[in-house]
Amino acid sequence: MRRANGGAEASLVPAGLRGERWRARRAATPVFAVDRRGRGAAERLPRVWVSEPAFDARTGARVGRELVGSYPNDRDHGGTAARALADAYFGEALALSASEDAALRVECFRAAELLYLHAAERGNAGAWVRLGVIYRDDLGQGRYWQTRLEERALHTAPRPLAARAASCFRRGAEAGDAEACWALGDLVADGVGQVADPERGLAWYRRALVVAERAGDDAALGNAALRLARAFEGARGCAHSFEEALAWYERASEALARAEEAGGWFFKRPLREARVGARRMAQEIHGGY
Repeated sequence: MRRANGGAEASLVPAGLRGERWRARRAATPVFAVDRRGRGAAERLPRVWVSEPAFDARTGARVGRELVGSYPNDRDHGGTAARALADAYFGEALALSASEDAALRVECFRAAELLYLHAAERGNAGAWVRLGVIYRDDLGQGRYWQTRLEERALHTAPRPLAARAASCFRRGAEAGDAEACWALGDLVADGVGQVADPERGLAWYRRALVVAERAGDDAALGNAALRLARAFEGARGCAHSFEEALAWYERASEALARAEEAGGWFFKRPLREARVGARRMAQEIHGGY
């Protein structure tokens, strides 16, 4: 009902009862809360209580949060609902760039991780990719979900984040996600958490290209082509070839330009790299731009 009437801003508490206790509760509401009750709670993913930012109706200033629901609360085939909630937290975290919001940013990423785990458990391939990004970039700053058994174990060491990221990308790639394929290729080629193997990395880039073409995913197609261009320019896992690099830079430019036009403003940087790379290769081949 709250969502239907404006989200967290539409409080169910009458205006006349919104006193100090009400404001204090809003300020103290966590980003998310974990419900560990129930049989098997030590091993299964728990229910998650989710919140939304709350704002002052007069000033528009953020004044805390309001719990707006829980997950899971119904059947979620394919993890669609969990993925949507996780994406909302992930997007909120990316928008928090001020230094005073650092702790809130981490909490949003932690909430996203737990919800992505729910989505991945239900077969959502894209959730594995986002989990890989969270672990690869340590967005949770070392604070990640652990079962009670893991928390109490004294003889085990935390699994390295690079290995966790690679495992997530691999699960996503095996499920047919193109972004997971080229992201895994980056880790393999650069030797992050493993021995560097540029040839295997190149194979993952080619697989990402095939999957992206089949799905009509311009963003993944452009990113995979950009990595193939870098490989041929730098002879990483393949023979050196300015001609091949030029062809892949041009293909990356075309695909990333379409992705940007479709609203992907965050593809501006790789698009610029692809265009500059194409001009650089033309200069190497023909002696001029």
